[in-house]
This record gives sequence, C-alpha cells and structure tokens, in this order.
Amino acid sequence: MKILIPNYTLADSFTENVSFTLIQMGHEVFDMGGISISKAYSKIGRVVKELKNKAFPQLSEQEKFVLKTISNFKIDVLLSLTQSLDEDVLLACKQKGIITISWWGDTAANMKKMGLFSFHWDFVYIKDAFAAKKLRSLQIPAEQLFEAMNPYWHKPSFEQQNNEVVIAGSFYDYRQYLTKKLIDNNIELGLYGPPLPTWSDSRIKRIHKQTYVVKVEKAKVFGQGLAVLNSTAMSEFNSVNCRAFEIAGCGGLHIMENRSSIIDCFEPGKEVLTYDSFDELLAVIERAKKYPYEMKIIRASGAKRAHAEHTYEKRLSYILSKL
Repeated sequence: MKILIPNYTLADSFTENVSFTLIQMGHEVFDMGGISISKAYSKIGRVVKELKNKAFPQLSEQEKFVLKTISNFKIDVLLSLTQSLDEDVLLACKQKGIITISWWGDTAANMKKMGLFSFHWDFVYIKDAFAAKKLRSLQIPAEQLFEAMNPYWHKPSFEQQNNEVVIAGSFYDYRQYLTKKLIDNNIELGLYGPPLPTWSDSRIKRIHKQTYVVKVEKAKVFGQGLAVLNSTAMSEFNSVNCRAFEIAGCGGLHIMENRSSIIDCFEPGKEVLTYDSFDELLAVIERAKKYPYEMKIIRASGAKRAHAEHTYEKRLSYILSKL
C-alpha cells in the first residue's frame, strides 16, 4: 500500500521506526524526510513557530505536506503519528477515499486544537486505556494500543559494565524532581536526552551527558548500565510508554512506576521491576546491585518478551489487518 506519514523522521523516533518497519514490510511510505536532533529540539525555532502561528494562524508544515502529497499521488492510508491534523485536511483525505488512522503515542493531554476529536478518523489508537474509553464514549473508533521497539537496533547486545541508573528523555518537572532525590541519596546516574530546559537544576546540568542516544548507542547505554529508570509525566495515567519496550528490547534492567497496564505487556518481578514509592525505588536499585545474576535473568526475560510480542511489525500488522 501507499502510506502517508506526515512528519519528519528524527533518528529512532516513533515516525522513523514506523516508516522503517512499513518499508521492511513491503509498503511504500511517504514521509517528510530526516531532521537533525538540534533542529527538532531548537528552542528558538519552537518559539518563532509558536509566535508566527498566533499572529498568522495557518496550516502546519505537516498539514500542507498532506494536501500536497494527496494531490500528487494515489494514497491508500494516512497514518498520523501523535499529531493533531486540521479537520479540513482530514476531510480532503476522506474525499479521496483515503483511510485515516491516528496512532497517538503521547499523553492525551498534549493534543492541540481538536486533536483526536474528529468525525473523519476511521481508526484511533492510543496507549492510555482511560483515554481510549473516554474517546469511545463519544463513539470515536478508539482502542488502546501501545508503541513498540525495533529489533533492527533495539537489541540485547551489551552486558552490564557500570553501576549507573540510566535516565533518558526530556527532563520535565517530575523527572527532574525524581532525579534530584536520587542525587540526594548518592545514586550513580547516567542522564541522557535532548538539551535541558534553562530552568534545570544545576546538579542535573553538571552530570547530564549532553547526548541524545539512539539505535545501537541506545542499546549500549541501556545494556551497560545497572538499570534504566522509566518515569513518566504527571499527565500520564494507565499507559505504558515506548521507552518500556525499548529498554526491554535492548536488554536493559527495566525499572518502572507501577500501574495496571504493565501486566498486559510484562510480568512484574520476572521481566520488569516496579515500584510504588521512592523508598521502594531505592530498595529495587539496591537489590539490582546486590543480585547481579538474578538481574541478568530478568533482563533476558524482558528482552525475549519484547522481541516476541512488542515489535513495530507486530503492532503495524494488527493495525493493517483492520483495514
């Protein structure tokens, strides 16, 4: 099929992993091409764009790309990945007989404009069970579907080499506070991700690696650390994020905040370690240091489960089977 994905392919992003996998599956993909990490996370660029949109409301680059592409090519499916698209853009797709699918990988709180609330979505997939239920209550065709990992580069290729608890991603308020408490308790940390906010704590700035890890490098960092701590923002509810599947796929020792959706993906205690409080988190980290052989078994079990059940090919095969 000819599948339109209206976004840039930042390295190891949701968009790149989906585009890459669809091509491996034999489909033709139309996306917006690669974008550098520096450009994708440019603070100046983001401010300029926001000011411009407020002063001169207009279609986004992605929405313009959709209209241009469907005018020039016979597209079968629009697959929107964590993007809000203008109602008229979606309508234009429907008028051309294009199947419209939204796979929302972020918290529902980050939707812009009308987001998923459109009559023109044929299928909506979102990682949060509560959000899916709320959408269905308004007769929007939504169901819970998690993100995934890419076995082409999220591989268990590295053994533990240090005692760092790895934290990777954006350092928003909750993650910063959690990190500061770990620093206060003398936990050795490996901090990775995009540029830190200007308001970041000085101690976090001092130890942050200033490195955005992707693909094989991500597998190396996750595999060589003592563990990888997977925390989520306050706006996350009953969901499991893509990081969970990547950590497991890379053979990292996955430590995650406890929530009921985890049991749909991994077996706590055997494939992932969970905690309900900060004291429990410290106890889990201490256990990881004390029993390396036991942790090795958990790493291997998590990796086996991820590669068997939580790949992008598995998720996309399910989505396409519904068409």
